[in-house]
Amino acid sequence: MSGSRYAIALGISMLGGFAQAQTAEQAQQWLRQGQSAQALQAYTQLTQSSPRDPDLWLGKGLAHARQAQWQEATESLETAASLAPGYADVWSALADVYRWNDRPAAAADAYARLASLRPQDPQPQFMRAKTLLASGDLEGARLAAGRARTLGARDADMAALDEQLKPAKAAPEPSGNSPASGGHNWSVSAGESRTVAAAGDAREQSVALRRYTDLGSVAVERLQLQRFGLQDVAYAVDAYPRLWSGAYANVRVQSASAHALYPRNAWRAELYQNVGGGWELAASHDELGFDSHVRIEGVSVGRYWGNFFARWRRQSVRTDVSSGQGDRLFVRYYYEGDADHYLEANASRGRSADFSTAVIQPSRSDSRGLVLYHFVTRDWGVKVSWSQAKDSSIPGATERNAGLGLMYRW
Repeated sequence: MSGSRYAIALGISMLGGFAQAQTAEQAQQWLRQGQSAQALQAYTQLTQSSPRDPDLWLGKGLAHARQAQWQEATESLETAASLAPGYADVWSALADVYRWNDRPAAAADAYARLASLRPQDPQPQFMRAKTLLASGDLEGARLAAGRARTLGARDADMAALDEQLKPAKAAPEPSGNSPASGGHNWSVSAGESRTVAAAGDAREQSVALRRYTDLGSVAVERLQLQRFGLQDVAYAVDAYPRLWSGAYANVRVQSASAHALYPRNAWRAELYQNVGGGWELAASHDELGFDSHVRIEGVSVGRYWGNFFARWRRQSVRTDVSSGQGDRLFVRYYYEGDADHYLEANASRGRSADFSTAVIQPSRSDSRGLVLYHFVTRDWGVKVSWSQAKDSSIPGATERNAGLGLMYRW
């Protein structure tokens, strides 16, 4: 008797599963035929009976989207993505809905997920470039466009995108000193570095607030340095104005309170010019108001290709009593194809290291370092750096530096 009841129950279950499959097939057919209201009604019933099926949530999301019900479409597709994070069709639909609903930054993130699931398809990278451009992340858009071109995107599509990206060539390079805007209006960063050397250890802290506009960005910074039993504080204004087509600049003015470790006053100006083919030229001038006045002249050549960027810089350093020269090279790999995630390797050789915080050590002969720049979310990022240098004035002496920075943007 019990066996017959089991058989009956099994039969009813199979009929129910068959009926649900028929309903899902009918809902999908309605969706293909443009009967979105009937499809939505069917998918709503199906998701209630099978809430863990991502295909049903995908269908429901598409049915909502066909009726311009953007909030409901987003919720359904986000549910599908949470149930099946590796489902490429879900991320494709979600990216489109974000884009149609005027959410380009969210769309760019969704296209990035799609690109990781379809690494040989140029279309996700192409669409990612377009949405990054719409969100204001010009550097990220350029990198995504380069990846799309490498993967074989159509020449006609890329020509139109390149025309749109022309103003992006005037955007500041993703130097890591300030976050790319990514559609944000403000960012704040704080960091600390520790240097261990035979001549004495040092610690430096920095805090910066940066504002992004259509004309470029400007930041107010506070620096604090402790070394040789002394402490000094400096304040700076650091700007990246956009200039004519393909050009931008970096202008920085800095002043120290005690000028015991930092120069009393310092300023720098650097002009960057894109010359096509992924190449960028730059020339710079720095003035450091130490007791012995320091002037630094620099020229550099940079080039983008694929997900890589490299820059070589040649510098001439002159003081009231001496002079010297130095070279610096860094190579960056943008491992997610945007300006928010990169790994950098750098090396320098000569009488001085590259100028970054107005502290110059002309006795340094060579150095090498690594930098990791990573945004964990769209708003929160971290920068980790390490470097090692040899001082030619002290045989066998080695200086090591480690730094950690945290960024938030809104």
